[in-house]
Amino acid sequence: MPSDELPDQRASDAEREQLVAILREHAAEGRLTTDELEERSSAAYAAATRGELVLLRRDLPEPSPSAAAQSPAAATVPDRLSAVLGSFEQGGHWRVPEQLSMRVILGDGRLDLRQAEIPAEVHIEARVRLGELRILVPENARVELTGKAVLGERKVRGRPGAGAGGPVIRIHASVVLGDLKVDVATIGERVRGYLRPGA
Repeated sequence: MPSDELPDQRASDAEREQLVAILREHAAEGRLTTDELEERSSAAYAAATRGELVLLRRDLPEPSPSAAAQSPAAATVPDRLSAVLGSFEQGGHWRVPEQLSMRVILGDGRLDLRQAEIPAEVHIEARVRLGELRILVPENARVELTGKAVLGERKVRGRPGAGAGGPVIRIHASVVLGDLKVDVATIGERVRGYLRPGA
């Protein structure tokens, strides 16, 4: 973790991820509420300097060895993600919670599940207002999209459930003046699939 030395020194992505992992540990021990965890995690990802990171943990004790050694790639993200007048992006190798809530208001969000550890069934509540939310899912996932769109769009692009034994991803969406797109593959992968003989 960054120290009080050289507080104006620029923070690295690894230092931001390490702090978020420590904040999650403190939340699990009851020192932070879910709202405080979400607020401080967002501030950590937005922090430019080491001094800003130090301020986010100044009122917390030193982390336990397990928290300090925790791999951020294996961590579970908070069960709520939001972009209000901004954006968020969650991807890479991470553990997906069984219940996930997302809201995008005058912003953009991107959730990539293709390399994530996904439980057998995931329930996602998505609320989009004057923004855009894109969710990328593995090819073998079964997607169930419900909800409504008012002066907006919600749709699944690609061919979900192409493989057996994939996770079930249930998405309930409320979209007003915005877009929610669930992509089973990237645009290039979908085009190649359509052009493939027998596809």
